[in-house]
Amino acid sequence: MIADAPAVRPFPELLEELRAHGVRRGIGPMPAQPMAPPVSTGQPGLDAALRTGGWPRGALAFLHAPTGLGATTLALGSLAACQAAGGLVAYVDLEGSFDAATAAALGVDLRWLLVVRPSDPAEAVELAAWLARSRLLDAFVLDLHGARVAPRTALDRLPQLLARTGSVALAVADPPLDNPLGRAAGVRVTLQRSGWLAVGRDLVGQRVVAAVARHRWALPGGRAELDVWFAEGRRIDALLRARAHLEPMPAVVDTEERPALRVLSA
Repeated sequence: MIADAPAVRPFPELLEELRAHGVRRGIGPMPAQPMAPPVSTGQPGLDAALRTGGWPRGALAFLHAPTGLGATTLALGSLAACQAAGGLVAYVDLEGSFDAATAAALGVDLRWLLVVRPSDPAEAVELAAWLARSRLLDAFVLDLHGARVAPRTALDRLPQLLARTGSVALAVADPPLDNPLGRAAGVRVTLQRSGWLAVGRDLVGQRVVAAVARHRWALPGGRAELDVWFAEGRRIDALLRARAHLEPMPAVVDTEERPALRVLSA
């Protein structure tokens, strides 16, 4: 466990601290206004593909992808973008697999991230509803990885509750929960690998295609190509981004000593 990992503290105490933090920054407890700006995905290409500039306020968005295709990474990037815009966020971690180091590397401020660890899928969905009803959060991740079943009625009520409060919930899950989540979600984005990112003999990431399969607030069908870096690959992120976008290399990087970024077919 790293030093910056969120501490285990009483749930009401953490929510009260978040509320006080929001009040200091001028964030009131009133519901989000209809024209509130969307929550950025952290990926400009995906923001454009959604045709709403990001995740619409009040949406349950389902990131539909097999394990290892970057759904959790994309969700964490969205939380980081939300925090950067002044929002408050949380992470509902059913399986206990939340990686604080990865979240921090993706830009999440761990000091103001509420991590909730429910005991079962039913409690996870109920806590998600509770977070939405609190009207304190701009966005949160509902991580149901490892769950086999979830309460259908509570899951179906969650989108209605989010629509009234203006929070954004980003859900990630494994089969067989992908079917009920896909039906309940107002936005469904599917991820499919199109290639691998390699430097020399090392795989440092993957290139995925994000397709908007369902969108309640705009036309679906948008697509975006995203580069998802592995945790180790992000250590040379500046080098990879410069090569991936064919930008001039920084003066401090010796291009003769480092291999070029290659895209391998999936």
